[in-house]
Amino acid sequence: MTTPSEKAGGDVPPQDIQVPGSDVKAPIDEKADTASAIEKELGMVEEGYLKNEGRLPSPEEQIDALGIPNWRELEKKIVRRLDMTLMPCVWCLYFFNYLDRASIGHARLSTFDEDLNLTGANFSSAVSILSLGYVLGQLPSNMLITKIRPSLYLCLMAIVWSGVSVATVGVKSYSGLMGVRFALGLVEAPLLPGAIYLLGCWYTRKEVAFRMAILYSAQTIAFCSAGLIAAATYATLEKAHGLAGWQWLFIILATAGAGSAMICIWFIPDYPDSTTGSAMWTMTEDMRKVAAARVIADRPSTTEAKTGAWEGLKLSVRDPKLYILTLMNITISAAYGFSNFYPSIVRGLAADWGYSSVIALVLTAPPYIFAAIGSYVNAWHSDKVKERGLHYAIPVAVACIGFIVCLATTNPQARYGASFIYVGGMYIANPLIMGYVSGALAKTPEKRAASVALCNLLSQIGNFTAPFMFVTKEEPRYISAFIGMMAFGLTSSACAIVMKIWLSRSNKRLLREAQQNGTAYQPYVT
Repeated sequence: MTTPSEKAGGDVPPQDIQVPGSDVKAPIDEKADTASAIEKELGMVEEGYLKNEGRLPSPEEQIDALGIPNWRELEKKIVRRLDMTLMPCVWCLYFFNYLDRASIGHARLSTFDEDLNLTGANFSSAVSILSLGYVLGQLPSNMLITKIRPSLYLCLMAIVWSGVSVATVGVKSYSGLMGVRFALGLVEAPLLPGAIYLLGCWYTRKEVAFRMAILYSAQTIAFCSAGLIAAATYATLEKAHGLAGWQWLFIILATAGAGSAMICIWFIPDYPDSTTGSAMWTMTEDMRKVAAARVIADRPSTTEAKTGAWEGLKLSVRDPKLYILTLMNITISAAYGFSNFYPSIVRGLAADWGYSSVIALVLTAPPYIFAAIGSYVNAWHSDKVKERGLHYAIPVAVACIGFIVCLATTNPQARYGASFIYVGGMYIANPLIMGYVSGALAKTPEKRAASVALCNLLSQIGNFTAPFMFVTKEEPRYISAFIGMMAFGLTSSACAIVMKIWLSRSNKRLLREAQQNGTAYQPYVT
């Protein structure tokens, strides 16, 4: 490849290039040292790119165009403010969202099945029906969230689902339970895709994986906390005021969830360009301008303009990447189908050790604590090295080893130890998937919103299917379920490898297009 001086016959002296916002100035035909300095300054150019082609426009120039000289300092403040307001609030909402769901699994260790006369596959059906409500409520909600205030919408829905959850206390039959669980799925549906979309509106792709891990850790810690809360509730409130322990569990969790939502309303920001939400009093006008510009500049290289909600949906369903990511999400959702049955699995192990159901509830916590810590470390490293595929595929594959151990032995100590492997592996990987979706399908805000909703919506196929793998007569070993979860896990891991290869090839194409068109190059995170 020729340099500009070579094209001019070699007599033209090398041209200098100036990196915006820096003192770096060097001839474009200089070799490794100059390119290395410029690459370090821009932080976004692939090896050999500047060496051979000269400097293409940097995405940072879109922020420079604002005319705010100290925007880099403001950017750091923006991230800190978001970490102090947005992140704690969405984490808290998702924590109580999953506490309400997880409580049904822990209710079985009280008198739940006996009080509602549940037999056979009744419990599995009650777990699955929530997914049906979730499916029906999710996509319309995420298409609406681009038009309304998320600070109000998400928090008000949290108050509503707390009310639906506490209605479980009055249920007396299997049919009543099915109705409440369906309604719970319907009103809980907006939160996760809405929260993921909102994070994508404020954080850049290099920041989002760790934040996504923080968000998803709410799910992991909810399963851990639910066991401890249930143990304390059953030990102190069983039959108090004529209510069973499981009824008190639903009351306590719903009350706490509604209270936290009322507080979060005041602290969740809406959008960077909104005139509402907490950003109006936590950020200056310049900070909000920089917040909007930096996310726009961070999008993958594209010629797609801002679209409407329906056009965003069309763009999403036409993108083949959506289907690979969706299959990946469906299969991991099925692979961690043990979640609602883990208390029953541990109850069987505890019985072999001579422990009570209350002790069994306490024993459900350690694997989830391990998983939460692991998810933070994995996501932090994923952000640091800007890699997603292997950080997802490897933990899921390792989790499958835990399933194999449970299939191979009846030793309770070995099976409990293996649960650290499969609980840890699945929940260490799980936070990365929605960051993958948000980054790989983020060419317009509307497309990102539709893609996140579709992927999360269709993942309910896995959530709906998984409970039926757990055959009551196989409790607590659940051999069929462990075989099924292993197969789903290996499929999900393979999808991640395919996605990594796809995005790597796409980056090469985007680089060629950027060179030809003289536009900024923003690669996908693979």
